[in-house]
Amino acid sequence: MPESDGNKPNEADNEGVDCNVQTEDLDEFDQLDLKLDELNQALDVLEQKNDDIHQKLKDLLQSSRDVRKEIQRAKDKF
Repeated sequence: MPESDGNKPNEADNEGVDCNVQTEDLDEFDQLDLKLDELNQALDVLEQKNDDIHQKLKDLLQSSRDVRKEIQRAKDKF
């Protein structure tokens, strides 16, 4: 193994550091990936709730239109 001059690390020392940094980076990437998955799931839930509310609103508006038409027809008969 080559010796270090004490002032700067030799290549063998750098390889060990790079390996540790890569392992730490991989751990951080894994944690970030898990957080992104959680956020994606939360957004999926919110999107589904939004879609449900939107559909209920459309149904309510259609029902309101139908009731107004019925009322107008009833008025027209008298």
